[in-house]
Amino acid sequence: MPRATRTTTPREAPAIPVRRSSSPAARPRRRTRRLRTLITTGTAAGALAVAGCAPGNPTSAAGGSGTFTLAVPTDLPSFDPYASNAGTSQMGQLAYLAYDSLVNQNDDGSFATGLAESWEVKPTATSFHLRHGITCSDGTKLTARQVATALNYVGDPKNLTPYLGTMTPSVPYHVTGDDSTGEVAVTTTSPYGFVMQTLGNIPIVCGKGLADRSVLAERTSGTGPFVLKSSTQTSYTFTVREGYHWGPDGASTSAPGTPDTLVLSEVPNFTTAASQLLAGRLSAARMNGPDAQRLTAARLPLSSVPYQKAALGFNERPDRITSDVRVRRALAAALDSASIAKVLDGKPAQGIRAGTPLPCPGADARTALPAFDPAEAERILDDAGWTRTGGGIRQRGGKKLSITVYFASDDAVLELIQQYWKEIGVGAVLHRATPQEAQDMYAKGTGDFDVSYGGYVLPLPSAFAPYVSGPVPPKGMNFLGVTNDEYDREAARASALTGDKACPLWKKAETALMRRADFLPLADANVQLFSSRNAEAHANSLRIPVPTSLRLVK
Repeated sequence: MPRATRTTTPREAPAIPVRRSSSPAARPRRRTRRLRTLITTGTAAGALAVAGCAPGNPTSAAGGSGTFTLAVPTDLPSFDPYASNAGTSQMGQLAYLAYDSLVNQNDDGSFATGLAESWEVKPTATSFHLRHGITCSDGTKLTARQVATALNYVGDPKNLTPYLGTMTPSVPYHVTGDDSTGEVAVTTTSPYGFVMQTLGNIPIVCGKGLADRSVLAERTSGTGPFVLKSSTQTSYTFTVREGYHWGPDGASTSAPGTPDTLVLSEVPNFTTAASQLLAGRLSAARMNGPDAQRLTAARLPLSSVPYQKAALGFNERPDRITSDVRVRRALAAALDSASIAKVLDGKPAQGIRAGTPLPCPGADARTALPAFDPAEAERILDDAGWTRTGGGIRQRGGKKLSITVYFASDDAVLELIQQYWKEIGVGAVLHRATPQEAQDMYAKGTGDFDVSYGGYVLPLPSAFAPYVSGPVPPKGMNFLGVTNDEYDREAARASALTGDKACPLWKKAETALMRRADFLPLADANVQLFSSRNAEAHANSLRIPVPTSLRLVK
């Protein structure tokens, strides 16, 4: 059996899905130290990443003074939340700094107010009632029509927004707004149970930015607690909105410790970011691997969010070896998920989806997936006609059983997977996909691959469905070409129900996926957001960090 080796390659959580704030957002975690503002860093990202920044200087104790600097490990090409090139996990989670949503969701799954002060949910009709007195960052009033226009825009396939399919309903919908009553009405063509978790969580662009999105290249046009003031290729500087009071459950920017300036600075190296956090030169940063262990040992404040760290998707187009369910089952049975998770500093996957909260927990991967049994994997391949002599790569009809794996990172664990497969006579070629190859795989359905390696943050079962059912790209999102009749049948039944009634059907659907080894979750882990001793920040699956949780403290 291959021996697990530890990897130090950092990975970032992939993107998306539903979430929140409320008590942690409106009322940050209590600490024994008293709140006080502090300038924790300089402003330029270049100084942060290259030369480091000077220690912070304390300021007055009143709320709304001081600079909160958040390290961002990757480049942000745009702060327009609807731009297709802004569809990274980082941008999707940071957009809420400047753009509020209709509702916020707590870690227990309950909903808190946002732009909407109340809502009514029915199987095919959901209405949101806007709060009074909400304004866009340009000073104009937020209207119900603006919200409706924004929600219709993100759901139009021709606009290619990063929320299409993952945070828009899986059934056709239309939104109208009544400015006289402040009502935003969502109508779906058939029952859909996750309007609150999807459209309710879309960041709303309003004001001039909604009429002309070109203005978003240099400034924000939203209702969030922070407004973009300036940007460079490596940093974004925001100022706090005075008078903001419509955050989750009424969270406001007048709370003690709220920073008056927020700086997003690109710090691509985790070790550098960890050192700056310990020195108080950064206020918060996402972290994993050995640097996260270092900060944990130093007892720095931590907010963590579960996500799916690693999974395998099998290309099931007719010309691929992995279109044979027997091959997929054998590949699954050959893998020891416990060893794989250990390499990744995670734990064996609990299910197909991960996140907090997790609507409809779904099937248990530990019982639905083929058990780790190399001997059974060999027997399956023997029965499928794949034979080998002398312990080499199996063949059938003169063709070798060799597969190509597309991946982006985590080389060490992929070498472990490669070794597991080699032991049952399967050759695996590891190919680090370029960004263009990855984009083409998802958007065009192209690529010379049999297995795709990565992770997903898709708490909603309806958000995961387009990736494993329906048409292939470019007409759909089913980039693996999965055809699973049982999944499609149960998912369709589940989509016609609302609330908890749908959950048993989603569980059946996801069980069918794993039993056929269409999709193989491997390991879960946590996105870890550390704060310095001079700051506080809370995170959830969609908002990393929750904007109204940011505090400067002593």
